[in-house]
Amino acid sequence: MVEANQAAVLISGAASGIGRATALKLAAEGARLGLFDLNAAALASVAADCEALGARAMSMPGDVSSDSDVAGAVAGLVERFGCLSAVVCAAGIALKGNVTTLTDEVWNKTLAVNLTGTFLMARHAMPHLIARSPSAFVAVSSDSGVRGSSGYAAYSASKHGVIGLVRCMALDHGPHGVRSNVVCPTFVDTPMADELLREGGRYDRAFYESRIPLGRFARADEVADAIRHLLSPQASYANGMVYVLDGGTTAGTFG
Repeated sequence: MVEANQAAVLISGAASGIGRATALKLAAEGARLGLFDLNAAALASVAADCEALGARAMSMPGDVSSDSDVAGAVAGLVERFGCLSAVVCAAGIALKGNVTTLTDEVWNKTLAVNLTGTFLMARHAMPHLIARSPSAFVAVSSDSGVRGSSGYAAYSASKHGVIGLVRCMALDHGPHGVRSNVVCPTFVDTPMADELLREGGRYDRAFYESRIPLGRFARADEVADAIRHLLSPQASYANGMVYVLDGGTTAGTFG
């Protein structure tokens, strides 16, 4: 990827959480941003915040699991900025259920957003990233993408799939100058985490924090820092990397 002040970056899931934090991080460095999310009102607010930081930002409401919506977002960004130099896939959902309780609807929706959404972003963006190389693609998976997660069969399966997809992209398109990497955070202080904990169940926030060696959830801006690094020239030899950003959760047995 070129320096941030020359970059044209498409971010899915940009209306909140990790996507929003990444947009603001890149906006502060002058990147040109295409912000993509279902939540049009929140997306417009993020775009305004980015422009207040001196960036050029376009709000593009749409569904990451829709081929036509993703194609339109990529085409719209390229039309406005003349190129696409980086992609961040931060859109995601986490719905509960094991293989005996998951409905077809929950299974299909989870894979459509988390895995197919990443695939569609890659499919439509890749020709432009190749044309702009050196360029970069970063997807957000999860610590549940490198291990199982009880009660979240569809979520964990989808996040494992994201890692496999990105690794294949690294092999297929590294020779074209496109670096593809994935970030795997544990619980992050985001609206999605708040919603999961509001649903209740066997464990509360204090329990989950007690399982993390650093003793707390990640902040969205900390994950955004990792994404920013992977997009930057400072990570010019990082390709196919699985960056597990989990406070030590997957390092081994703890407590």
